[in-house]
Amino acid sequence: MNLQPWRKWLLVLAATGITLSSTLVCAAQWVVVAAEQTPLKAGSLLDGAKPIKLAAGAQLTLLAENGKTLKLTGPYAGVPEEGSSQGTDADNLQAIASLLQGHRQSVSTLGVMRGFEEGEGGPPPIEVDTSGVRCLSSDPVRFWRDRIAKTEEVKLVDDQGQLIATFTWPARQAELPIPASHFVDGNRYRLQRGDREIRLLVHKAPSAADNPAALAAWMARKGCEGQAMALLQGL
Repeated sequence: MNLQPWRKWLLVLAATGITLSSTLVCAAQWVVVAAEQTPLKAGSLLDGAKPIKLAAGAQLTLLAENGKTLKLTGPYAGVPEEGSSQGTDADNLQAIASLLQGHRQSVSTLGVMRGFEEGEGGPPPIEVDTSGVRCLSSDPVRFWRDRIAKTEEVKLVDDQGQLIATFTWPARQAELPIPASHFVDGNRYRLQRGDREIRLLVHKAPSAADNPAALAAWMARKGCEGQAMALLQGL
């Protein structure tokens, strides 16, 4: 009996199986960052291999694990482009989904959004009108304030009161750049702005902030929800 033809078929099937498996591995999820006029909500997780249908006027902004963004406008019917998940952390999208589903914006977050939208791109500036946890992901660090009418003399001190640096925050300037080298990951600082003292717990990003999905997830895990929301909405 000649088994050669069967061997050829087995090789073909094996090759097909490998191709299908590779496709399944590379298929990526998307998280809905923003949605308008569609039943889909911000924070929904979508399978990159399944079709999406949008009516006229509907809009979706999607984010993949590798940081790729995709904006869809209805009428639309099709399968979104796949964003490769190679070398990325699939848990990042779940962290972002949880953030978007449960977050309620505060006035300070909206203020940061105004400053970010008018800025030069990159990670959003860091609001320092209130005390709290802050995530640093750029150098220089960009502090942001709401009231810009007056010039402020600013002192940066550590948690023991040791002076680190002094700065002049000019009037009509919402942002103040400060070298990231002044901060150590996990340390607490005090920002003395005239008669006001802002207490900050600082976390520094472990690597370059070139993937918004990874950066937003890291911010959310560190307790910087407002900054993560500003970053996502800036997309």
